[in-house]
Amino acid sequence: MIAAATQAFWEQGYSNTSLRRIAQVASVDVALISRYFGGKLGLFKATLTTAFDWPELISPDKDPVEVVIEKYANPESDAHQTSVIRMIVMNANDPQVGELVRQTLRHTVLDPLEARIGGPQASNRLAMFVAVLLGASMVRQSLQLPGMAAVEPDVYARQLRHLVEAALHFDEGPGGREQG
Repeated sequence: MIAAATQAFWEQGYSNTSLRRIAQVASVDVALISRYFGGKLGLFKATLTTAFDWPELISPDKDPVEVVIEKYANPESDAHQTSVIRMIVMNANDPQVGELVRQTLRHTVLDPLEARIGGPQASNRLAMFVAVLLGASMVRQSLQLPGMAAVEPDVYARQLRHLVEAALHFDEGPGGREQG
């Protein structure tokens, strides 16, 4: 049930997914979903438990830039990252689950990473870091722009490293202007 729900919610969005369809794909009676998860929202919450499971990103023993490069530039983990990003795009603005998606992401990944980045501009740098990850993934996977989509993993790793490093070293400086 979780696998069928994950695929449906993450690809089509919470509001566009019916429990009947999930039950059909999972080959179970729709009543089982209510029995085990309390309904559609409970099942959606269950799909979020592993969505942002990325402990190595917030580990003090690991460099977050290297963790991101390894995960995003690795063709074997590409499919999972694409589906998580699609889930965020499909559900973060949903009136029923958007706040839950944002809170779960913030609690499990963003707050610990912001603390790890540290400093007075940590939230700005984190926002740019996330923008790079989401944007680069969208450019490579969804838009399939040739400058990123058709390149070898080592080239993509260098592109991503450049963008992530720039995001994490941005300095707004006085008056809201970047300091060179």
